[in-house]
Amino acid sequence: MSYLELEKSFGEYVGTNTAVAVNTGTAALHVAIEALELPPGSKILVPEFTMYASALAVHYARMIPVFVDCDDDLLIDLEIIEDLIDDNTKALVVTHIYGRVVDMTRVMQIAKKYNLRIIEDACEAHGAKWGDKYVGTFDIGCFSFYRNKIVHAEEGGMVVSDDTEYMDIVRDMKCMSFGEEHNYYHKRIGFNYRITDAQSAEVLKSLKIIGDNIAKRERIKNIFNDNLAESFKMPDNRAVVWVYDMIHPQADQIVKRLKKDGVEARHSFKPMSMMPLFGGGTMSQSYKETLAYKKSQEVFYIQIDPKWTDDKISQVIKSINSVI
Repeated sequence: MSYLELEKSFGEYVGTNTAVAVNTGTAALHVAIEALELPPGSKILVPEFTMYASALAVHYARMIPVFVDCDDDLLIDLEIIEDLIDDNTKALVVTHIYGRVVDMTRVMQIAKKYNLRIIEDACEAHGAKWGDKYVGTFDIGCFSFYRNKIVHAEEGGMVVSDDTEYMDIVRDMKCMSFGEEHNYYHKRIGFNYRITDAQSAEVLKSLKIIGDNIAKRERIKNIFNDNLAESFKMPDNRAVVWVYDMIHPQADQIVKRLKKDGVEARHSFKPMSMMPLFGGGTMSQSYKETLAYKKSQEVFYIQIDPKWTDDKISQVIKSINSVI
């Protein structure tokens, strides 16, 4: 079955002894948290600047998200984390944003000090490393195979870890918690998060060319670096190139005009505490005090397609320079 081949191949690629395939990256995050089997109402630290799914997964699992502001690289600010930890804090979610990698040495030091489980949202950083280890392999890693990701199908996701007992729970939960006997006695909460063999086959094709894919993205990034104005660039400290993010005081207008030019531009993430589900919107304005909010008003990004020809790359650069 293709999904079993995918689990074997992906685990071998990142270097973990266990990998469990699911149907989306969001499902990966959710089941990864559920499988910790924490007491309801436990606190989990989550980045302010991240994709909505990172926070939703905590909410789905009936836990309390505690949001941590970002630093200038858009990554979770490790300098303020310890001030937010209390006796009810059980886990920490870190997101590797736009191909940049969180300092996992520091993360694991914090985890050891406070006995926290670490969930890496590595959906935007396939193939990235911290030191000699792939991201997603420090404790529990979650990946998305959505069609715009580096490794992709139309949809799909993966949970990886060396904690085999924990991963047995992940594997059970993602298949409705049928258990080994499949006798319709379900011992724990379960989810229908199975990935199809058809999607698994597409992910496998993409995984086989990940090296070439990453190299082509790096080349496009370098051409962008050489031809775009310095004042609008974000720091070039991406471990892998998923997208090319930029900064501009009128980011919303830039995105609108680039889209009219046929350039795949997108807004950056907005703070999780801004979301109505988490007390934002009209209910609270405290999110405006965060660096994540400031960055969300300035940062935008360009989708990178490794299949672009040189003419297409030149066209995209011309449009960006004209609009900016």
